[in-house]
Amino acid sequence: MKRTILVLFAVLSLVAAACGNDTSTTAEQPDTTEAPDTTDAPDTTQAPTVDDDDDGPMRTIEATSVDGIVIDGDASDWDGVAGLDVTLEGITGESVEAHPATLKVAHDGENVLMLLQVEDDYDWNPDDAHLSAANAIQWAIEPDAAEHMGAEDDDREGSFGMVDIWHWELDCSAGRQSGGAVSDAGEGKDLGNDANCNFDDEWATNPTTREDDNGDTAENSLLGVWTHTASTIGEDGTWTFEMQRPMQTGDAQDAQFSVGSTARLAVAYWDADNGPDGWDDDEHVQSANQGWIEVVFS
Repeated sequence: MKRTILVLFAVLSLVAAACGNDTSTTAEQPDTTEAPDTTDAPDTTQAPTVDDDDDGPMRTIEATSVDGIVIDGDASDWDGVAGLDVTLEGITGESVEAHPATLKVAHDGENVLMLLQVEDDYDWNPDDAHLSAANAIQWAIEPDAAEHMGAEDDDREGSFGMVDIWHWELDCSAGRQSGGAVSDAGEGKDLGNDANCNFDDEWATNPTTREDDNGDTAENSLLGVWTHTASTIGEDGTWTFEMQRPMQTGDAQDAQFSVGSTARLAVAYWDADNGPDGWDDDEHVQSANQGWIEVVFS
């Protein structure tokens, strides 16, 4: 599944990880239709180490070892895990409402565990993804990858490295497990594509093109469950997106995590209230315009 979008993270003018039915054209973009040659791929056992930028102190999350977290959409088992409060803002030129969010990351020695909670009203439509909320998590794979899907904000066509994108449109209902860990691959055995619930494993090197993870080493072990504190459309409350993936996948198009390493991530969220037909690709809020978020695994 191949997708061209107007933008993604930050002034992606993350993680896009834009949503909607995934179609794309890349005639004017660098050729990303083929997965990179993985025979000479760098060592994927360690997360990339990148120098801090000059935009001030980097926001940091400590991903500690935990027991007892179950991916079920219930955030109560995260109460003892420290989180990072962020304000997700629209990309440049888009007038969309900012949303406060909380992000937590942990691990159990085998899996990286993630909790994203976003303050927004409840919108979910099983027949139209654009009338439902959506989110994306982006991780740096290559050391120089910039937070806007691998490119710099002021030069969005030039890639600085590959990023790993966990792209989630809510095709399945609250409380149901989503992702390649429990779902069939998409049409044509598209391994990165969660055919049932649309929680996809993707990668990108620039903010206008993203690809499903279908390289020689591809696998999709994403697992996610979402819930909302409200049950009536339009009622205020909190979204909970709970996610899990093995720390090590052996996949050159995945970020790899290990205790003692650091990783970098960015977050994006789409609000179905952005227009009468729901959200458009560029109508999202995100964290990337504030720089990467560093995750320290301990």
